[in-house]
Amino acid sequence: MKTVLICNQKGGVGKTLIADELAFALERDKIPFNFYDLDEQGSAIHETKKDPEAVIQIIDTPGALQAELTSWIEAADFIIVPTMMSNRDAKPLERMISILDPYKKDKPILYVFNCWRNLNIKKQFVNWFNTNYPDLKTTVLRETTKFNDAGACGLSIRDVKDSRDACEEIDYIYNSIKYELNIKDERTA
Repeated sequence: MKTVLICNQKGGVGKTLIADELAFALERDKIPFNFYDLDEQGSAIHETKKDPEAVIQIIDTPGALQAELTSWIEAADFIIVPTMMSNRDAKPLERMISILDPYKKDKPILYVFNCWRNLNIKKQFVNWFNTNYPDLKTTVLRETTKFNDAGACGLSIRDVKDSRDACEEIDYIYNSIKYELNIKDERTA
């Protein structure tokens, strides 16, 4: 079984949002999966799910440094690190990059810039990141408010009108996982 770990020591960066959207995508593709929400806030739409036929598991971690973080990272096959693009998020992100540095040659790590808008501060953050960490793989989620609106109703972003860009962005993350971990859905198996 393959493991996707969604982690950042900082809370409020979109870990649960991404975990839920990945679970919705796996459901649509009829891929059996396990889902673990380790965050005590319990804000995930999906409840903990253990499927005996699971080929992949999604693990949503708390927004704090945990003693178990190293073992979670070592067990992961694909790591997603969401972050907001602000000065407050830069230091926690740098700590996560440092923690993950020994693993970057062994497993795919994707940094997700959440809440992208064409504001100068966001551009400055991306420029800072790309200058300091040019070898790290990144993507963006631009329409965070649409994700939040869908989640508030217990829905996937796919169920929200006028959310094409957001769907493409989450599809990029999902398809990256499927490609890197060689996960097949019933339509292509």
